Amino acid sequence: MIENRKEEHIRIAEGKEVNASHNYWDDITLIHRAIPEVDYDKIDTKVNFHGNGIDYPILISSMTGGTDLAKKINENLAWAAERFHIPMGLGSMRAAAEKNELADTYSVINGYKIPFKLANIGAPQLIKQEKDALTREKIDYLMDLIDAKFLIVHFNFLQEMIQPEGDRNAKGVIEKVRELAASYPVIAKETGTGFSERDIDMLVDSGVKAIDVGGLGGTTFAAIEYYRAEKQGESEKAAAGKTFWNWGIPSPISLKIINGRVPAIGSGGLRNGLDLARSLAMGASIGGFARTLLKGADESRETIEKNINSIIRELKIAMFLTGSADVESLKRADKFIHGELKEWSDYYDRRF
Repeated sequence: MIENRKEEHIRIAEGKEVNASHNYWDDITLIHRAIPEVDYDKIDTKVNFHGNGIDYPILISSMTGGTDLAKKINENLAWAAERFHIPMGLGSMRAAAEKNELADTYSVINGYKIPFKLANIGAPQLIKQEKDALTREKIDYLMDLIDAKFLIVHFNFLQEMIQPEGDRNAKGVIEKVRELAASYPVIAKETGTGFSERDIDMLVDSGVKAIDVGGLGGTTFAAIEYYRAEKQGESEKAAAGKTFWNWGIPSPISLKIINGRVPAIGSGGLRNGLDLARSLAMGASIGGFARTLLKGADESRETIEKNINSIIRELKIAMFLTGSADVESLKRADKFIHGELKEWSDYYDRRF
């Protein structure tokens, strides 16, 4: 069941319309500098994330694992992570915890020199559902499996509500996160619906090392699960997928709320280097790319290389045209917030 579900997720994400109706990165305009006073060829894209130096502020976000198709994708992405000296996260590793024979669909990345790797478990698996919660022994096993530097705990409760086999219990999750964060370098990650002010306060208080905002604007798992529920004849859950297609908090707003209290990963709808620049200007330490890199990832490494080269070139153009010689300068670049995002931003400005 897990293997089939993961492959379905990949195929739907590759071939169906699964984006939110509005991408909020479009509501951020970086102010053009006609006299940038920067040498393009000397622009510095290197950043440091919790003591780990990387060449570009790019994270290959958590996507997949647990199937033969996922193994091929993960190996190609790992090659790209080594090639560009950028970090890589994996999709939910629950499958490897439950079936040892699936471990190599994740550990395949160990053959590549990646600056740092991120293991990944789901917040619903921290507490008892129909199945028992993941044990510390299982989590240790998953961290060791890929020699992970960080442990992602992903929050996907909207997806759980829509998918036919979803977990329904969330009681006690934050206490489990607090316990984990005392022993592991935890990064809290949303998967398309963002973190609210209350969520971020709880996560910061729990001791997480960083927050991957994963907000509304890109792929929505309500859409992915809508297609799955429809295919399985689950009409009520398919209807819920449509209803909650655009549920969530925009990625830039979650970044605004974090406001530097912990390092932030800007993700959720990043399509290109300009979106990456926008996320950095909103306070992200690095930006996470998922679906943008998934397309063609099972076909050729050259496709991934081309996509990342394009992202880097566009990032550097945005840096050049805002007079930003390095990433820290880009974070201070002037910007104009408009459209729907301005309404969200004005709401939070009144609260702070």
